[in-house]
Amino acid sequence: MRARIAAAATAAVTLALAGCTSTPAPDPAPGVASASGATSASGTEMIVSRAAHTATLLPDGRVLVAGGCAADGCEDTERAARSEFYDPTRARFVAGPAMSTPRAGHTATALADGRVLLVGGYAGEGRAPLDTAEVFDPATDAFSVTAKPSVRRGAHTATRLRDGSVLIVGGTSGSVALTTVELYSPVQGTFRVVAPLPAPRATHGAALLADGRVLVVGGQSGVGHGNSLVDTAVVYDPARDAWQEVGRLSVPKYKLAVAPLPDGGALVIGGQTADEAGARLDTTELFDSRTGRFSSGPTMAERRYKISDAVALLADGRIAVGGGYGLETYADGRFTKSGAGSYERQFPAVVALRDGAVLVTGGYDDRTRVTGTAFLAKP
Repeated sequence: MRARIAAAATAAVTLALAGCTSTPAPDPAPGVASASGATSASGTEMIVSRAAHTATLLPDGRVLVAGGCAADGCEDTERAARSEFYDPTRARFVAGPAMSTPRAGHTATALADGRVLLVGGYAGEGRAPLDTAEVFDPATDAFSVTAKPSVRRGAHTATRLRDGSVLIVGGTSGSVALTTVELYSPVQGTFRVVAPLPAPRATHGAALLADGRVLVVGGQSGVGHGNSLVDTAVVYDPARDAWQEVGRLSVPKYKLAVAPLPDGGALVIGGQTADEAGARLDTTELFDSRTGRFSSGPTMAERRYKISDAVALLADGRIAVGGGYGLETYADGRFTKSGAGSYERQFPAVVALRDGAVLVTGGYDDRTRVTGTAFLAKP
């Protein structure tokens, strides 16, 4: 992500938004990428090339694509300040309104009333995380500023709770990892500080469990590439405003994703154990909410990391996982390949459409080259 001029903050920026150098990927193809075993998103490519952006399904079936870094190296967020929509009825991207603030590496959460809450992130290279939030209203197709979060925050998570409020957890202020946690009330349009994390945590994963609690796993207790990785996990109980430590992951890791399972548990997906390319993971872990323990899950078809917005829940309970070179779905204890893109995507945004298709948008490759391509897969 982006950080202050200080060297420590700059390291935090790089870990969240910039890519780690490894074997160069092929040049991204122009236009909307076709996919083997997938349906091409016909029409034009995305209006703006983006990575570390968000894609959120709206009540009318459109997808709001917002923010992100819009230039190779992730040094520009200004061009991505104007949002766009994917319109499934026309199978194309169309221009949307400008956000109140350019931001990349933020969170976007669909609210119960159809609006979308965007929190934090980074306004550009070498800058501190943002302490701002805004709301998109599909009734007016406009963004508006809402209350400020309690702190500057990037590399955090945002999870909508059963009561409609949004739990904002941890992240980094630019120079340190945070313990601060807050709740956003869509009704009041305000943030309220709640019980802090037991220990600092950033670049972690989070998911709402079936019992209404929130599982938070992995990440870092500090800033910088591959530093201070943690293998711990905690659960937040909104009824008690309290955190509980649960079992440990098999290895410390970050840049992962977590998704809830129909049985009440959760699936911890991919991630990275260090900066080297070989440390990227194709493994998963299963969380049992009854015992609070983790066990080995099935292996994916490829290593996937930088996937914080690359996991989508399908209506039938399956989990679609993007990032890397394609898409695969998890169900009944195994993964199935659902579509292969033409090149690697890091920090893409993935969303499930109403018809069951999965839209994969943007991302960058191992040389941090941003793409405006997208593809549709029908698992």
